[in-house]
Amino acid sequence: MAAKTVNQVQCLCPKKCKNLDYGKTYLDGLTKMRVNQKLFDFSLDVDGELIYVHKLALAIASDYFAAMFEADMKERKERTAKLQDVDVVAIKALVDYIYTGIITLTAGNVEAVLSASDLFQIVWVKEQCIQFLKSNLNGENCFRVRKLADMHSCKDLQCVSHKYILDNFDDLVAEEHLQFLSFDEIKELIKVGQHLVKPEDIAYKAAINWVKYDLGKRKVHLAVLMSQIRLPLVSPKFLRDHIVGEPLLTEDEKCNKFLIEALAYQLTKVTQLHEKCQAETKHRNENLHVLLGGGTMDLVTGIKECKMYDISKKCLVSISCMNENRFCNSLVSVHNGIYSVGGFNRGALNTAECYDSVCKRWIYVAPMNNTRHGFGICTYNDLIYVVGGYCTSTVESYHSATNKWYLCKNIPVTVGLFNRATVEENSLYSLTRETNGKNALFRFDPRDDKWCILNVMPARSAQYELVSYDRALFAIGKNDCKRLDIRSNKWEPMPQMLSNRIGFSAVIAAKNIYVLGGEELNSQFVTSVERFNINNNEWTIIDPNGMQHCRGGAAVLSGDFDFS
Repeated sequence: MAAKTVNQVQCLCPKKCKNLDYGKTYLDGLTKMRVNQKLFDFSLDVDGELIYVHKLALAIASDYFAAMFEADMKERKERTAKLQDVDVVAIKALVDYIYTGIITLTAGNVEAVLSASDLFQIVWVKEQCIQFLKSNLNGENCFRVRKLADMHSCKDLQCVSHKYILDNFDDLVAEEHLQFLSFDEIKELIKVGQHLVKPEDIAYKAAINWVKYDLGKRKVHLAVLMSQIRLPLVSPKFLRDHIVGEPLLTEDEKCNKFLIEALAYQLTKVTQLHEKCQAETKHRNENLHVLLGGGTMDLVTGIKECKMYDISKKCLVSISCMNENRFCNSLVSVHNGIYSVGGFNRGALNTAECYDSVCKRWIYVAPMNNTRHGFGICTYNDLIYVVGGYCTSTVESYHSATNKWYLCKNIPVTVGLFNRATVEENSLYSLTRETNGKNALFRFDPRDDKWCILNVMPARSAQYELVSYDRALFAIGKNDCKRLDIRSNKWEPMPQMLSNRIGFSAVIAAKNIYVLGGEELNSQFVTSVERFNINNNEWTIIDPNGMQHCRGGAAVLSGDFDFS
């Protein structure tokens, strides 16, 4: 009976056991063999210094060495590899990594380690070097890092370092590393830097410093570099104090021609400025009108009502109503026409209307491709541009001759709460609230259909109105106001409005910014009209009981409009 029981014992199932510590144990054992100098079968010769290693370790960590050992190469037979154009400290750091899985990166070795890890195809170490350099870019290493990234096909690192150079161009002009750039590199840097709203003064300094660093060899490039700089746009003081008297320019026939053109432009500009001042003086003595259209107080439904406010006479006159109720819509005047676009009325709208001054009524024009409210609107080269809006980054342009909307390149972020737009010096500027809660500023050049990000605006208000005047942008918010000089790309504080209001409209005429309507936090209308004098840097209330207007559109009208 016992024998039968023994014969009936079931077969045991196989069990796979894994030692989770084996990898560490294996590495520790390999490292111990290296420390004790046991079973070495290969060496690396770096400038005569031999680093003893195990072929197996190199082959596992590096595809470069694996291919070397598999091929019938002399290094395989001689049991040593002579490495050229590599840094011995970097090689030792890589060997340490191969045996321990740990790489120690420092400011002093990271560039050499990146080069060596790229050569030996140790991908993980190369990526760590890239991240280290991206996090530690500075004025001393940015040019070197950009060149290194280009040499080793690190496109992301190259883009980051290039952007750092452009963003800090004005601070890098005096850096010696800039003087080591090739002619093609300095030429491209000057060309691209100006398109990112860098002052022409800075571009000139970069070019002239580069030429003077090695005058004998570089003087031949002077005229080409000067042709890349918009000398007529250099500030008059800088042109007078630093450029006109520069012998290198006056003694060169082509450069001297550039100087004459710049001086002629400045003279014309002074004449135009004088004429502009005279025209503005006359304009201020004439009636100034602002059209106000749409609006709301309940944040659900809009209104059709439109009114014309005479700033000079401080009176409000009703005109024909729009075809649709709208709020958070935008108004703009162009080609002696007034357009009311988009908005919200129990839902976002894509419709647009134009005021017919002959029939004295609003007529529909082609609808936009996208619905939008809380968006920016402006005109450039007789086109109407609508930019972003609540939770949309799309951009469109409208041509009245074809009565069509055309899609443009989107803003390169996700828009959150609002967007405002204005035009200055042939470029569109867009101030928007991103979904991350930050207020970002972008510049759009319609000529090449490209957006670029500018200086982030430190903000205390959730929404702003944006206007522009004489190379400056003005952001008007409930709790604070700021201005940005587009030449220096720096935000500066300006005086706060006298009234604490939201949902207001802001327009600019001559040298004054006008704020109209809005509401207080208790949902009461703010009826006063405020004016900010840009020259005096001061707010004043010009009409304490101007109107009831909130979350509607507003546009300044020329003297050609007839509402009678």
